[in-house]
Amino acid sequence: MKKSFLYYLLFSLVFTLAACQDKDDQEADFSKFREIAYNYLDDSTQETIVGNWKKAFVRKNGNGNYEVLFNTTYDALLGPIVVEIDGKTRDVIRIYPRD
Repeated sequence: MKKSFLYYLLFSLVFTLAACQDKDDQEADFSKFREIAYNYLDDSTQETIVGNWKKAFVRKNGNGNYEVLFNTTYDALLGPIVVEIDGKTRDVIRIYPRD
């Protein structure tokens, strides 16, 4: 009984540590995608970004690419800036049109 409890405890600990590592790795990747997207924008566009660009929303879409969303002073009129980046090559694919 004690042996099975120890195995369960050890398994839980390893699983928890692995999950934390995955989250840290994902956040490091997201930071890289934020930086790529931000540096792709011209200076005048960068100046319109509201808040810290290093905390921009990042999501992975269904085809393995990443989208970085920057809120700007013109969001009410045009919507946010969304930059799509290739997940493998890390090249900017496009900036979505704003309304």
